Amino acid sequence: MRRHQRFLNYATFTFTLSYEIIGPILPVYIYAALGASEYEVGILISLAAVASALSRIPSSMLAMRRNALRILILGIALNTVALLGYAVSTTPWMLGIFRVLQGITFALNYTLMLSFASLMMAPEEARKSVVDYTAYVALGLWLGPAIGAILSYLMDLRMLMASAALISLIAVFLGVSFAKTRPSLWEETYYSKMSFSMVKTILKKPLLLPTLLYLLYSTTIGGVFAYGPLKASIELGIPDPIILAIFTGYYLVTYITRIALSRNMSKIDLVKFLKVSMLSCAAGALIAGLAPNALLFVAGLYLVAMAHGLTFPLTAAITAHVVSPNLRILGNSIYLTSWDIGNLFGPIAVAMLLHAIPLSPAFASLCIYPAIALILASRLARIISA
Repeated sequence: MRRHQRFLNYATFTFTLSYEIIGPILPVYIYAALGASEYEVGILISLAAVASALSRIPSSMLAMRRNALRILILGIALNTVALLGYAVSTTPWMLGIFRVLQGITFALNYTLMLSFASLMMAPEEARKSVVDYTAYVALGLWLGPAIGAILSYLMDLRMLMASAALISLIAVFLGVSFAKTRPSLWEETYYSKMSFSMVKTILKKPLLLPTLLYLLYSTTIGGVFAYGPLKASIELGIPDPIILAIFTGYYLVTYITRIALSRNMSKIDLVKFLKVSMLSCAAGALIAGLAPNALLFVAGLYLVAMAHGLTFPLTAAITAHVVSPNLRILGNSIYLTSWDIGNLFGPIAVAMLLHAIPLSPAFASLCIYPAIALILASRLARIISA
């Protein structure tokens, strides 16, 4: 791995880690330490997703009009401010301001990091670079909750928030180091200033199909994370510590899948593996939703985890293939907005069904979305071969 690639991946890892350390415990902090009601907790947690969805495309346009490397560093610094803001907040709605700020940093930073992962390498190496980047995201998703659980026994929740800000500060320094190792390939052919004509140009690209597939998958993931713990607790009687361990294992499966994918990326058929991923996601959601016992629930959940390990790197690699380098940042912002929308729509879709049917079949209905994606995935072959 080259020097600039290492700095980008390490910055990605620490940035992801900084939030995932507090992510699982943040609702408890808002409720217990700041005195929010259960209703307010739900609204405050969702603010980040809403802010991310609304700001992703505008922030990418800003990055293309200005210096994208400097804006990446600014974005990571703002994430540090948001986490520190959690620690110093005295009311729920004061925290809400920092929650919106963090949502904006998610939109900005993940879009730029994904874009740089492909732009800093030669075109023939971009696919593997994207997959390596996603593996570091998965590593942060896995280790964050585990480290957070350990730290929560050593300090109070407010100090835990401050600790996350300190880790984010490390990501700032790694981002600066990445900016100083500007790769030689970073020329005007790989990056150009934003103009409004580019919006029309990119809409003519075959970007909408991989974006739609990612949206369908993200809808299932959003529903699984909103209602999976509820299914485990209410219907299966699994204790809370075991539920946390199960979802930590989920991210371990995701990480291992991405490592395996990275080592074999040059040999695989993207479309075939994406079909396997959608099949795994659909089967996993159906099994976990209808599972009458903990063993089947975990088996189904980990099938979804395998899809989680495959779908992001595969669709991101396809997006990098179909979008020219000078439009890559804007293209990735459109592509990643589908993640924001899916994570909002998935829980809403299940919640609406719960008015008419029990939790298990409502949860199992999440299999419909990747099943549709499985049917549509065949059309990608023409796009990739073009």
